[in-house]
Amino acid sequence: MSTVPPPLQPKVAPRATHTPDGAPKFLSPLAKSILVVCIISAVCWAGGALVALFLHQWDDLQRFVAETDLSWMPPSLRWFGRHAVAINLAMLAVCVAGAVACWGMLRRLKWALQLFIVLLVLTALLNFYGAWVVDDIFRQLVLHLPAAVDDMDQGELRRELQVQRFLYTGMALATALAFAVLHGWLLVRLGRPDVKRWFAKA
Repeated sequence: MSTVPPPLQPKVAPRATHTPDGAPKFLSPLAKSILVVCIISAVCWAGGALVALFLHQWDDLQRFVAETDLSWMPPSLRWFGRHAVAINLAMLAVCVAGAVACWGMLRRLKWALQLFIVLLVLTALLNFYGAWVVDDIFRQLVLHLPAAVDDMDQGELRRELQVQRFLYTGMALATALAFAVLHGWLLVRLGRPDVKRWFAKA
């Protein structure tokens, strides 16, 4: 009895993880995509700084703010309002630093990799700070805003604010956690020997 040999299985080439010049394959797309995001964000923060500067110099608005009782407004919002120009400029600086880091990584500069790692940690912490600010805003509104309405509406308004607090704080915290996981993965990947060798040879 003759037997038919099994068909030959196609040989699958191993997936390339490095470019022909030895660079980790993920590095260039990562740096280019984040470079674009940083440039767009920098333009937005620059526009925000100009708008904030205009509002700070608008006499009618400043007079209205000075004559209005804003005790019900969360302190964090009042602080952001007073320092809106500086905050926008600070975030603009972070975006510019991110763009410079990505540009340097594309040119195989070791200091750019180190700057990029620092910015990964910084932005992850800022995301958690943003979640805290969102929760603080709603916490202050739950405490002070119901007092400005009729007694019969206070309970309903407080319940609605509590629901919105849990919803928006949960969304902000989930977003911060998701980005923290992504940033953690990038930190681990950027600390791999192949990445270190690639920048060490520059």
